[in-house]
Amino acid sequence: MSKLQIKFDIQSFWHIGCAEEGGAYVDSLMLKDRNGLPYLPGRAVKGLLRSAFSLAESKGWFQAPEELSNLTDYIFGSEGEGLATQGLLTIDSASLGQNEMEFFVSNNGAAEQLFDVHFSTAINENGVAQEGSLRSMEVAVPMVLVCDIDIQENSLKPLIGVETIKSWLKSVCPLVSEFGAKRTRGYGQVVVTAE
Repeated sequence: MSKLQIKFDIQSFWHIGCAEEGGAYVDSLMLKDRNGLPYLPGRAVKGLLRSAFSLAESKGWFQAPEELSNLTDYIFGSEGEGLATQGLLTIDSASLGQNEMEFFVSNNGAAEQLFDVHFSTAINENGVAQEGSLRSMEVAVPMVLVCDIDIQENSLKPLIGVETIKSWLKSVCPLVSEFGAKRTRGYGQVVVTAE
């Protein structure tokens, strides 16, 4: 098994929703961990990397063994049950670094500084706000999140070495440039790197 650390250097406000409303506070709350800190779930990290890897594969970035028809499925897994559908990656959630987390946990109220509330409304053809269209969304400030990825050998079909997979994953990180809600409005701009 080999490890890879992914760094998400988030350059703008961002929002990953928890599918809950905040009453009079906001219409859409941020997803937070048990300490009230923002994070990017492992499944979201996997989805971002999978999309980037699939794009790179479609552009011919990688030299895959002939017996592999879909390199992305081989590495990230595919739908279905059983070992044959499992991928080679175990991806943790992306969260603040250990020192930052300890700071926010030990300083009561400090985590509130990580969030803001943004409002939006729909504008009609006359340039006037449409009645009843005002929405509010809790967002997180720009920050750096990190996560670990474990890369395992495929015991059933050991076709590619973990160091090769590691280098491929590093090469696709720059293809992830945004994530989360309202990314077309400038939210969730990110620079992703791997070590």
